[in-house]
Amino acid sequence: MSNPLENVPLWRTALAPQGDGLDMPREMLRQSFLSFRGRVADLVATLGSELPGLTVHDITHLDALWRIAQEIAGSEYPLNPAEAYVLGGAFLLHDAAHVLAAYPGRLSEIKQSVHWQDFVAQRSQGLEPVAGSEAEKSAIFQVLRHLHAEQAQRLPGIYWQVDAQGDRFYLIENQALREYYSDSIGEIAASHHWSPDKVAATFAGRRVSCPSFLAPAAWEVDSLKIALLLRTADAAHMDAARAPWFLFALRKPQGISADHWRFQAKMGQATRTAAGELRLASGASFAPNERAAWWLALDTARMVDRELRSANAILREENRTLFAAGNVLGVESADAFARHVPVRGWEPVDVSPRIGDATRLIASLGGAALYGESYAAPLRELLQNGLDAVAALRALNGVGPREGEIHVNVRAAEPGMWWLDVTDTGIGMSRHVLTNVLLDFGASLWASDTMRQELPGLAKAGFKPVGKFGIGFFSIFMLGDEVRVTTRRFEPANGESMVNWQLRFDEGLASRPALVRPDRDETLARSGTRVSVKLPNAKLTALVNANNKNGPFDALFQVTAESPKDLEGRRGIQLAWLVASLCPTSTIRITTCLDDQQTYIAINADDWKKIDDKELLGRVNCAGGAVYALNDGSGELIGRLGMKGASLQLHPTPASLVYEGVVCGHLDGLTGVACARENNNDARRAKAKPAGSLDDWKLWAERVVAGTTPLDMDHRLHLHPLLPEKDFDVWIVGAEELPLARVMELVKTKDEVSLHDGTVSHDSSDDMGSDRFNHSFAPKKDVICYPSFAPRDSWWPLSEAYLNSGEAFPWFLGVPPIDYQARFETALIATWGAFEKEDSKDVPVGEVDGSEIIRWVTQYRRAKD
Repeated sequence: MSNPLENVPLWRTALAPQGDGLDMPREMLRQSFLSFRGRVADLVATLGSELPGLTVHDITHLDALWRIAQEIAGSEYPLNPAEAYVLGGAFLLHDAAHVLAAYPGRLSEIKQSVHWQDFVAQRSQGLEPVAGSEAEKSAIFQVLRHLHAEQAQRLPGIYWQVDAQGDRFYLIENQALREYYSDSIGEIAASHHWSPDKVAATFAGRRVSCPSFLAPAAWEVDSLKIALLLRTADAAHMDAARAPWFLFALRKPQGISADHWRFQAKMGQATRTAAGELRLASGASFAPNERAAWWLALDTARMVDRELRSANAILREENRTLFAAGNVLGVESADAFARHVPVRGWEPVDVSPRIGDATRLIASLGGAALYGESYAAPLRELLQNGLDAVAALRALNGVGPREGEIHVNVRAAEPGMWWLDVTDTGIGMSRHVLTNVLLDFGASLWASDTMRQELPGLAKAGFKPVGKFGIGFFSIFMLGDEVRVTTRRFEPANGESMVNWQLRFDEGLASRPALVRPDRDETLARSGTRVSVKLPNAKLTALVNANNKNGPFDALFQVTAESPKDLEGRRGIQLAWLVASLCPTSTIRITTCLDDQQTYIAINADDWKKIDDKELLGRVNCAGGAVYALNDGSGELIGRLGMKGASLQLHPTPASLVYEGVVCGHLDGLTGVACARENNNDARRAKAKPAGSLDDWKLWAERVVAGTTPLDMDHRLHLHPLLPEKDFDVWIVGAEELPLARVMELVKTKDEVSLHDGTVSHDSSDDMGSDRFNHSFAPKKDVICYPSFAPRDSWWPLSEAYLNSGEAFPWFLGVPPIDYQARFETALIATWGAFEKEDSKDVPVGEVDGSEIIRWVTQYRRAKD
């Protein structure tokens, strides 16, 4: 069988006979590689049928990398036979693990992997996709794309058998070469999915000596240049050999895969210009309906350009021979690229939406424009990030289930300025997360594929983050421009020797931050993150006073401090209260301290379940009396709630709705706290839905009714839709509040009654003022007022809120309002039998000091026999 590599100079000069006295060891490498190549060709033969969306990844792709590497490195590039053997092996293995056969346990092995379990947990809420379904095929595709690089490293040591007693078949047949070079080949193959920095850090000092069995050869393998040649050649292979038109028609890939196929089907072979630029060109133009494919071609070419520039920068820094190709021709603009990859019938002008002043937009959307003017919002976001970090470390068993804490500290800076530090003992961040993910506005680590790479096993452990939108960190700049983010990862990330990093912002988002090693006094002794911001005294005062609700005692509360020391002591207490109100059900201990005064325990882990009613209501700034347990079907406590009562505050705070300990909304009409079913879809964290089934809420309502706290009319009306079978005292006859059964006893002896919708209140048509009406109105005994209680949005300016809105209690539970008039008529039939009714608008319903009050009522008359 002919060897298609014989025509590639890079192969010939390294592994073809040279007549230099070293042809025997060279032939050993050559024959071993050809056998290796044959077995990998068999292994990857099924890739197209297993993952039809991928462009061609069979042996033709692996062979083509030699030609691409030749164009990139140049004909004079030094590559000895051992390096060629390792490079060729890395070519063969780098994509070979895209097939199920590359995993001895096949699909069952893949499904047992952490990556599969993380993917299912993150994308399917932990539910395994149905076997053979499109969802399963998609999951296999995504997981193999993630696993294949890692598995490539293991492939040289994996064997296959016909049966348990049969021979073992390895990809590298020669046992001596397999034992000596398999680790290098596997690791370099895996490295094609690493970052360039990690490649440099791993291989810069890695030189593999020649084994004794190849003597007298002394061929040393420079792992760095081999790894860089692999990644650049693989990136640059984007021609029609990877996407034949007939195969394109047979497989019919969809979405972004179709665009990959289409643009590569039109591309010619990569060639190097005399100026050392890699030319990626097409002989066929792109029609208007192929615009997406053309833009993807440009994006891919720019990626290749970055890889070439990065590779040569690393080679230069490490004093290695540079590649002959240093960049890609014509990727600086769409017009320039179109000269080599032409279009027809449209102009390649990049008119996609763009942000002219990204810094200003981030500052706006990550600050007051989203959160309003409350300085508590950035503190809440920092606390939430800390809670997520500790919870993540717990989920990975990095600490015990009750370990980890957050400390909020305020310390003096220069006169009039303070440092606010929020420090957690959580999972910490790698350099990559700190400099890429954290600063990627709108990208949350927890929702990204990066999480599965950075923290494998976290998703499958059931970790539920509070953070969702990837914008909360930027709210810190509402407090100040000078920010420090100091972090220590719980263990070194792959390719990183450092675990302590600090990101410094000196001018907010107006200038680039600096990544530094923290000073000794700033270094964290254990894993976690500290976010620090310098803020002026006025903002600190506004921050600690964020809980004030304009009650009658707030001003008095603030002026009781008689000295600066008293003031700081007072602010220290207020800081603790603020933190507690933001994270009222935290499962993590949170402490606070201001200006080296007393350290307060703002929250003890899960203490909301045990503290008394008064302390709990105070924590969430609610007025009211008793609260009652809300339990889910398993008995788990998911809330402690009471009925909202009168308050001396102008803006009384409703019950707090919390998700994983952090406030994510409120429940109008109630006091206390309740857990949310899931995190809200509102980036302001102002709306969410409470946990618990309707039956759970009915049991809670029963507890309220049976409690010792007297229920007024408003309370009974709010509870009645949850307990519609109960006969509450919600009917008014004269001045009495009565149940319907008692009303029917009074009606039994009458032949005519009037039913008024709601209580009789002052009307502008009355001949007296509202004060006189309210003081002297005397209702008629035969007028029955029935409740008028249904969801409606009525704006009440004094409290700056909607009264009885559809999102208030009990309507947010989805219960229907009670039709009290229909209920009355049903009871009336049972009492009177048949009746007649008439709507009348000028019926006396009472009097005020002898003046008759008339209203619109419904009159009921007992039917005559």
